[in-house]
Amino acid sequence: MGLDMYLEAKRHVAPCDPRTEPTRRAIGTAIGYMPPKEKPGQDASLLEVSGVTVRVGYWRKFDALHRWFVSNVQEGVDDCRPAFVSVDTLIELEGKLEQASDASVSASDHFTADVDETLEDGEVDYTLKVLHHAKQLQEQGWDIYYRASW
Repeated sequence: MGLDMYLEAKRHVAPCDPRTEPTRRAIGTAIGYMPPKEKPGQDASLLEVSGVTVRVGYWRKFDALHRWFVSNVQEGVDDCRPAFVSVDTLIELEGKLEQASDASVSASDHFTADVDETLEDGEVDYTLKVLHHAKQLQEQGWDIYYRASW
């Protein structure tokens, strides 16, 4: 077992919003559900698509990045719960990563806490791409969350 890390985008899909109707319809089709044309009363047993979660990024055993999120997003508590990531936090992390390269010497100077720690080839570049996509989704109204699993 090891450290798996996720950056996810979540968005509420309001049932009365015509802008989200195509999304709700596509999800309903994908899971084999079509709501009745008229919802009888407020029947809580009827399925209603109310939100969407999209994985923006995934890392395996990127300890330095995980420690950064625990310190800067989770208030030092490493409990595997999803934690909201603000746009300012994404920008701060992006700046930190731009100082590092995938070379272990650069990473240890700018991003890792352990001098012996090295990054996999492409991890910094991949993470910068993930952050770019996450910021674009935030601009479109999505909320970004970080979570990890041990």
